[in-house]
Amino acid sequence: MLEIFDWIPWTAPIAYIFIGLAVMITGLTIWGHYRPPVRRKGFLGLVTDRSERVYISIVSFALVMVVSFSIVDSNTMIWALSALAMSAGILKWG
Repeated sequence: MLEIFDWIPWTAPIAYIFIGLAVMITGLTIWGHYRPPVRRKGFLGLVTDRSERVYISIVSFALVMVVSFSIVDSNTMIWALSALAMSAGILKWG
């Protein structure tokens, strides 16, 4: 049964990302059960709830990191920190 996961090279950083995403989805599910999300319009101009903002921030973070990898001789840590700040802003005010 576990052969279906053989296509990905399992390294520690990849495992941490998948574990983090699973914990985040589980946490959002439990949080949504006890405190239903409220839809609101933020600076993005979209009416979203917290789980949609989490999805938008994850996709935005990944996009910024892909762009940073395409720039030769760029400091990945600076890009990661700026993408993290952007994601935090989307989560808070998006």
